[in-house]
Amino acid sequence: MADEQLAVRGITHLIEHLALFAVHSRPHATNGQVDATTTVFVTKGEPQEVAEFLAGVCRALGSLPFDRLPIENHVLRAEASSRAPVLVEPLLVWRYGAATYGAPAYEEFGVGRHTPDQISAWARRWFTRDNAVLVFTGGPPPESLRLDLPAGERMPPPPPSSALPTTPAYFCEPKQKYVAAQAVVGRSVAAQAYAMLLGRRLQKKLRRELGISYSPDASYDVRDAEVAHVMAFADGLPEKHAELVSAFVFHFRLTAEEAASDEEITDIVHRLRSAYRDSPSSGAYGNALRELFGLEPIGDGEHEARLDAVDPEAVLKVGAEAFQSALLMAPGRELPGARFHPAPWGSADVVDGRVLRSADAPVDTERLIVGPDGVSRVQGSRRVTVRFSECEAMLAWPDGGRRLIGRDGFSLTVEPTLWAGGSSLAALLDDAVPAERIVPRPQRPADRIPRPTTTRYQRVRARLLRP
Repeated sequence: MADEQLAVRGITHLIEHLALFAVHSRPHATNGQVDATTTVFVTKGEPQEVAEFLAGVCRALGSLPFDRLPIENHVLRAEASSRAPVLVEPLLVWRYGAATYGAPAYEEFGVGRHTPDQISAWARRWFTRDNAVLVFTGGPPPESLRLDLPAGERMPPPPPSSALPTTPAYFCEPKQKYVAAQAVVGRSVAAQAYAMLLGRRLQKKLRRELGISYSPDASYDVRDAEVAHVMAFADGLPEKHAELVSAFVFHFRLTAEEAASDEEITDIVHRLRSAYRDSPSSGAYGNALRELFGLEPIGDGEHEARLDAVDPEAVLKVGAEAFQSALLMAPGRELPGARFHPAPWGSADVVDGRVLRSADAPVDTERLIVGPDGVSRVQGSRRVTVRFSECEAMLAWPDGGRRLIGRDGFSLTVEPTLWAGGSSLAALLDDAVPAERIVPRPQRPADRIPRPTTTRYQRVRARLLRP
């Protein structure tokens, strides 16, 4: 998903659905999954069943069943509507913006708009034998296995986009019940141990000792060849948010400043070693990712050696790296302390152009600036700008409403009904934004189209009372 441009997001997921439909009648267990950097087709069964499934998927990728396209578009929409909000998504947008590793946090805007030619071209580019890895557990590859995939090239994960000028940083989510932190650290076994240590500390302090959180925890997830994300979170009741944020930040910082005991690290390493040995597929799948990322495979012996090298100082070093790169999401309006910088909540500048007043002016003092380079909204000290050259997607409603999403993750909604002289705004924006980045939206009910909220009397009175 990190390779998809926002306005066409969902094309890889659609291909995965179409390919699996071609082999869905097989009686043994099969599945598929798309994440930021990989698309996975998985099966379990007898050797011949495995061979037939893999061969069928590869045939389907070269000749997708486009007669199924309308149905799978509906299936994808149904899947999206039933998906619960993912805690990490706001953190991805604030860190990466609306591109690369931030794009998966957005709706699949392209669903229902992909043409067979676009889908086929995307499949030919990415689903090639040079960009694929086969993983087998439980035995060697079936002798009858034949895979019909075209030649291509190995495609590395994209360089990360960035919307965060400095770290450690924070932002507030007034409706959120969690405090969460995401850090970017170098990939290592010590970083895995750090994530487990942080999760243990949060569970011990926030749940067992303070009783202010039900399910605090932390995780380690590979991003690409170089780095991984460490994600820590804790839930809590609104009346406990101030205490929750304070305790969470204190123990998050503590793992960066004070080394764990030898006993803690020894136990964590033991558990990591046991988990690796108890899951034979984890090493194989890990090496598949390494192959795709252009890294050398790691054998069991080397993995054991890396575990043996983990000590309190190595974990403390990761803790310092995690704290320095951290992005914290605070519930409500709770502030995490002086060590964290506020993430930008507005743009640094505005465009030059025509200035429109609110239809509710002077009661509403907000201004809209529309120029040849982009659009800005100014409300008091807050400015939000989306330049046309950095617009990743523009949602377009038939009534003229437009929402521009910039590469930095800032979005700006333009409702012609809310601006004096705004009747030409929709046409102007449609001409300025590249056509392939315009996402048509369905007709809105009349009562969902925003209207001015003030009366003529209120506006006249406000003018008379102006200093």
